[in-house]
Amino acid sequence: MESTSGIDSDTIKFLEDLIINNPDLEKLESMLDRFNIFEALGAVHQEVRHSDFLAFLLNPQQNHGLGDLFVKRLLQEAISQADFVQPITPIDLDIWDLDDIEVRREWQSIDILILDELHQLAVIIENKINSGEHDDQLMRYNQQVKQHYPGYKIICLFLTPEGDQASDQRYIGISYAMICQLVEDIAASRETTLGRDVLALMNHYTEMLRRYIVGESEIEKLCQQIYRKHQRALDLIYEYRPDQQAALKDFLCDLISSDPRMELDHTSKSYIYFIPKKWDFALLRKGQGWTRSGRILLFQVANLQNMLKLALILGPGPDATRRRLFEFISQNEPPFKRSSKTMGKLWSTIYTRNFLTKSSYQEKTTEEVQEEIKRRWSEFVEHELPRLENIILVEIERLEHQEN
Repeated sequence: MESTSGIDSDTIKFLEDLIINNPDLEKLESMLDRFNIFEALGAVHQEVRHSDFLAFLLNPQQNHGLGDLFVKRLLQEAISQADFVQPITPIDLDIWDLDDIEVRREWQSIDILILDELHQLAVIIENKINSGEHDDQLMRYNQQVKQHYPGYKIICLFLTPEGDQASDQRYIGISYAMICQLVEDIAASRETTLGRDVLALMNHYTEMLRRYIVGESEIEKLCQQIYRKHQRALDLIYEYRPDQQAALKDFLCDLISSDPRMELDHTSKSYIYFIPKKWDFALLRKGQGWTRSGRILLFQVANLQNMLKLALILGPGPDATRRRLFEFISQNEPPFKRSSKTMGKLWSTIYTRNFLTKSSYQEKTTEEVQEEIKRRWSEFVEHELPRLENIILVEIERLEHQEN
């Protein structure tokens, strides 16, 4: 056990109060220790996983044994709380047979699209958990459905944890509390007829929603209570929490250095530089004011908080060499793509590739993020890099020949 001799007595007391005989913390740990399939899959805050499960429940053709019950109840509840007239009524839904509807995922980027050809009905469901609207996506989705399904009646639902109102007034705001209650009610009413696996899945889902998503959940209240009592200790723990950005930096460095075709250059937590060994010519090591190697052409991995991007940078160095390379690259677009048609005084980006966006960090576990990076890295080095390498190599060899 490590010594605590370097820590002041007050700090030790705050930490001891947090971990010793703390019934609130024990209760929280007990709740979190209960197995939940959705937590095990890392699906708590992943919109994609929620949309997948809801699409499963909404589809009468799936093997859950609910038929069209869930889709009917959801639409009836949503329509009944809408504050503007809808093209159908809850009574219509009660009479209709929806067993033949089609449920699509990510059609034209729409999270869930329900199509009922018999009754000429389309339902758009946009799902938001930890993200907000972007651009004019809601209006665009409505227009796309109108264009592809002319004459269809359209109902638009905007699903968020709190039932927020969408910017587009045609959307009905519905909450995860409503979803949770619907699933609980159906599970209770069909307890004797549903399969045990399906019933367990529905119960796991509502338990997860009440723990983490539905406002004023039991876990939320308990966490706030623990924080109020042990703020000093928890702030200290947070200050020394594991750094995901630093961990990804180590992962990326290992990934690059393990490839015998690559040479690592300067590395930091936010930026990692490397070069294909084929480009390691003396001609390209005459720069200054960038990395210690003097290289003027480097790949840069920007390892930022919610973004991972690969770029090829033409950095500071002899003006004649930089201009020749920049002009040569302008003649080879694609695969290169300059960020500007004029060469920067010190740096010019001549190629970019996005590896991860903000949604990737929000919707994936650490292991899934690393797997995604490995997959994208493999695609890059196997398919794109050889072409970039060979084009640059021709010009470098030509320049070296001219110098000699």
